[in-house]
Amino acid sequence: MQTPQHDIGEELPSTPPSGTRAGREPSASGERLRRGDRTRSRILDAAEQAFGEHGFHGASIVEITRAAGVGLGTFYVYFPSKIDIYRQLLRSYLEDFVRVAREATSGAGDYREVIREAFGAFFDWIGARPGVLRLLREAEFVDPKLLAELYQAPAEEYRSRLERAMKAGYIAPIDPDVLAWCIMGMTEFAVMRWLIWPEQERMDPERFDAYVDVIIRALGVEPKPS
Repeated sequence: MQTPQHDIGEELPSTPPSGTRAGREPSASGERLRRGDRTRSRILDAAEQAFGEHGFHGASIVEITRAAGVGLGTFYVYFPSKIDIYRQLLRSYLEDFVRVAREATSGAGDYREVIREAFGAFFDWIGARPGVLRLLREAEFVDPKLLAELYQAPAEEYRSRLERAMKAGYIAPIDPDVLAWCIMGMTEFAVMRWLIWPEQERMDPERFDAYVDVIIRALGVEPKPS
């Protein structure tokens, strides 16, 4: 299917206001920069709501600015177009998830605990953001290259972690790239089946335990080396 292009634009035809750069806060005092951060966050929050409710093509910059309580000119100080804020929003999801996953496993013991903590953090994270999966799927038609980036980046990090775990003897050796993508696919369908479709924020504990057991078996997890 050919990607629609007519409403991706909503570009500002001229350069941003003097003294600023698109997507960056204006040069000012520390307090003004903090206010700028808050303004940018409000715009992103409003965009998340608008895209989640209406999709990329159904949402408008006017709707986003109205919900954020800012003018159109302020929007363009931070984001040069609708597609730009869409990209930044999805990339911020990726950064946030990677941070949450790393924090969840930082104090884990053996690899079974690492698996439980990592996937528990993921299901909790995405359960609180039910619109994320919709936006990811819509990206296939809005910006296919962005979609590839959003999947490939975490897949590469996961592949690297799996490879290190194999070398340490925690899990059975197998092609880590294939393994990473297979588990990501399983996880996405688990999210749809037990979180998105039933509109639940948390997976049933028994379902989660069963899912973790499936992952442990798929990975061939070995006892922690002494």
